[in-house]
Amino acid sequence: MADNFFTDLEDSALRALLSRTALRDTALITVGPSLHMENCNEAARQLTGLHPMERADQVLSDAAAEALQTCLSARTPQTVYEELDGTVYRLEILPHRDGALLAFLREDRASYDGSLRVIHAKSVQYLGSLLADAEQVEDPELSAHLRRECLRLHRLLTHSDFLHDPPLTEQLRLHYDDLSALCRDAAQSAAESARSAGVRQIDVQAPDSCLALIEPRLVRTALYNLLSNALRVTPADGDIRIILTDDGAFYTITVADRGPGLDAELFHTLLTGWQRASSLEDYLSINRQGASLGLGLPLVQRIAQVHGGSLLLSPREGGGSELHLSLAHLPASLADHNLRAPMILEDSYSLEEIEFSIFD
Repeated sequence: MADNFFTDLEDSALRALLSRTALRDTALITVGPSLHMENCNEAARQLTGLHPMERADQVLSDAAAEALQTCLSARTPQTVYEELDGTVYRLEILPHRDGALLAFLREDRASYDGSLRVIHAKSVQYLGSLLADAEQVEDPELSAHLRRECLRLHRLLTHSDFLHDPPLTEQLRLHYDDLSALCRDAAQSAAESARSAGVRQIDVQAPDSCLALIEPRLVRTALYNLLSNALRVTPADGDIRIILTDDGAFYTITVADRGPGLDAELFHTLLTGWQRASSLEDYLSINRQGASLGLGLPLVQRIAQVHGGSLLLSPREGGGSELHLSLAHLPASLADHNLRAPMILEDSYSLEEIEFSIFD
């Protein structure tokens, strides 16, 4: 049967949805003001078992049903997390005509027994000792090499730990920070840390100030990883640009490069490939396309998701790619006013030195 769901979808709702999800395998439902389903795509039919004119709220939890009513009455987007058949979905609810559009985005969370966190905790202690010893090496070049290798290992373990067991949004240490200043500082740090890549000035287009409730270290980490990817693929005569926008519901940080460009299928592979076993031939095939097979993009996606947002891809006019990191306007009630306990390794070495240790 042909899936003609999208032909009946309003452009404004589709654009709003695209700012939240890449639409891959997303279950989509439109409902009227009486909560009766008007239309759905094939993924939604399989997930919910609903048929047209049945009430959509019969498959929703109380929290999701309440969010749907809020969307209908206030005409504002809502985000909740919903469990169906043992799987957790991020449910985006958007105003659509006189009703609403519901999008169920699967939240793939790797099975994790905590073993990596134990390794990470022990490794931090060892790496702290190794870094202290490296600073005593008389040969400056060898000392710098040892320090960089230790920081690379710490970076890998930290990224892996976060990907395997990301925190919930309410578990973040959220503070109000200036995203405009963060973007400008990140551009300067990236250009200074990657001079070996032949990098030029990284341009920033941002308002004078843009206060947002975020976990600054995580957002900075995400931006550094996007910039690292851009630096890898952009030739010496190409330009890299950071663009910050705020549409009232989401802050979006766009990093535009002048690389060969990513197609949508490869982008999806990069975001999800770390979760599944791949044959050597598949690995080499992706690598031959010039794609980095590290954890950077999956990490950025997770950081976006715990901030209520997403990571999306679009082609850049004139060549290259644009990666869009969106962060939701989170409620002030989530702000964390507790003092942060210091971490010996991470507070001894700057985030810039840790994240940009991947450059020689």
